[in-house]
Amino acid sequence: MTSSTLSSDPDTLSQVNQELERIQRHQKAGRYDAAGQAIGTLLATYPDHPQLVHLKGLNLIYTGQTDQGLALLELVVSDDPDNVLALVDLGSFLARAGKLDDAIPKFQLAVEIAPNHALAQANLGAALLVKERYGPAIEALNKAIDLNSDLLDAHLNLAQAYIRSNRHAQAVNPLFRALALDPQSVAAHENLALALFRAERHEAGEHHARRALELDPNAVGAKFHLGNILAAMGRIEAAAEVLLPIAANPRIGLGALNRLITLRKTTADSPEYKLLQKYMEQLDNMPDPARQTLHFAMGAAADSMNDPATAIDHFRKGNAISAQLHPFQQDNHDTRHDRIRDLVTPAFVARHRDAGLHDLAPIFICGMPRSGTTLMDQMFSRHSAVQAGGELRATSYAFGQSPDLRKVLEREAPDDTVTDDMLTTLAEHYQTYLHNEGLKSEYVSDKMPGNYLYAGMLALAFPRAKVLIMRRHPMDCLLSNFMQNFGSNQPFSTRIDTLVDVYKQFDQSARHSLAVLPEQVRFVEYEAVVADPEGQMRDVMDFVGLPFEEAMLDHAASLRPVNTASVSQVRAPIYATSVAKWQRYGPLLQDMADRLGDHLSAEDRRLCGLQG
Repeated sequence: MTSSTLSSDPDTLSQVNQELERIQRHQKAGRYDAAGQAIGTLLATYPDHPQLVHLKGLNLIYTGQTDQGLALLELVVSDDPDNVLALVDLGSFLARAGKLDDAIPKFQLAVEIAPNHALAQANLGAALLVKERYGPAIEALNKAIDLNSDLLDAHLNLAQAYIRSNRHAQAVNPLFRALALDPQSVAAHENLALALFRAERHEAGEHHARRALELDPNAVGAKFHLGNILAAMGRIEAAAEVLLPIAANPRIGLGALNRLITLRKTTADSPEYKLLQKYMEQLDNMPDPARQTLHFAMGAAADSMNDPATAIDHFRKGNAISAQLHPFQQDNHDTRHDRIRDLVTPAFVARHRDAGLHDLAPIFICGMPRSGTTLMDQMFSRHSAVQAGGELRATSYAFGQSPDLRKVLEREAPDDTVTDDMLTTLAEHYQTYLHNEGLKSEYVSDKMPGNYLYAGMLALAFPRAKVLIMRRHPMDCLLSNFMQNFGSNQPFSTRIDTLVDVYKQFDQSARHSLAVLPEQVRFVEYEAVVADPEGQMRDVMDFVGLPFEEAMLDHAASLRPVNTASVSQVRAPIYATSVAKWQRYGPLLQDMADRLGDHLSAEDRRLCGLQG
């Protein structure tokens, strides 16, 4: 493209600049015909001038002539590769046209040329967010906000990047900053409801969900989050009243319906079951994630209606889809378990008995998922001396801040390079995480199930810590996992073989921790707690070193909300219907029983149709 030069006469330049500003005002106001006429007039005098061609390209796009407009923007960039404004506009409209792979290089080139161009950084971050490249997206969006804190979309996109990468607590601040810019932003209120819900700040989450609905009564996302929040707070029927009306919504209905099915008993006459049957008529036309969700919902409904054969058929189908969507890396899992058991030996424990932080006595409640960790945590939450933390990411944070220990765990450094100071520093990082979450009690419970793997190192980091490893009959525990739609959070539960193999690794690691640290590690049997809550909790509290309190038995009255799959159960008094539930399925779980082998009794095997 040959560019024309503007006259050097000051009056002419001023007149042309005023006309260019007028064209841009026309475009911003949507007066594209007037903008087009003005552009044509100037181009007659200054044909092919880059700025005018740029504006003409934008005007064509605004009037629906996207291909012609993009072609002109490409022409401008081709003639002037350092034209940041043209690169940003071209990238933006390529992205809007769904051509993200073409848009991202334009944004990347723009930020290379002008690193301090806030809009270029913001658009790059937004495009990377859509491509699920969350780390680079967060970096670009933070840069954009540092350069211009008034970019509302940058705050909203940054929050989305945190939410989608499961860093919900970090999403809260950018969303509050977005509301400072626009208190009427439905998106900010709606996403705050989700972020606060996942960060277990439920009352604040409820406020923002309801505020979003005041601003937009049709905001179905806010309704969905409100239903989840109410359920987590134990207000089951109120949650159902919110979820049922949106259960037929094309965008979010299946998720709301699945949640509703898990909250209360389903019958053949339930409105949610009738909706499920309607969804089943569309099963073959659904994408895989929706088919997966529907199978789990149908399985839960059939289980509620005491139809094990139908239930297990749907759970197997749902898990088969999930296994394809979220493959499990078993080699990495097994290697990690083997490494920890090799490292934390009796000699290792003896060598580091003088390490650790003594002013904090965490109570680690861990074990296989669905083993009773939520119930135990709720009971501890009723104790006057304990702050119940829920599923804390404190352990992963502490190891993330401890590169020397990570090198040892990855076999990049010898075992004997571990020092007492490294373990004490691990504890200090853990404590920092707790304090950032407002958990400052001497006794804090942490029910992250996977902490059992690091029981030895955590016990050395906190000499006063107690590790309660929850155990449940393997058939009940594994069936309960198989019946849950964990998505990408727990890919090992999607196949019977990997589920059983993970249980075997858990059992081996748990027994290893008990053997090397018997004074800090204790097994707690879920079935025993259900059968004799007071007797078991008195024993547990003796082990922990705190007095038993009667209020612990009234766990359903706990004010602490619950986000896990156990929500509808822990809000009821302790009950025994979940004990030996697997026996209703019997021979339908023969493959699971066969793989468990010696982990089952002869009678258990016979109930599954196997020889004792």
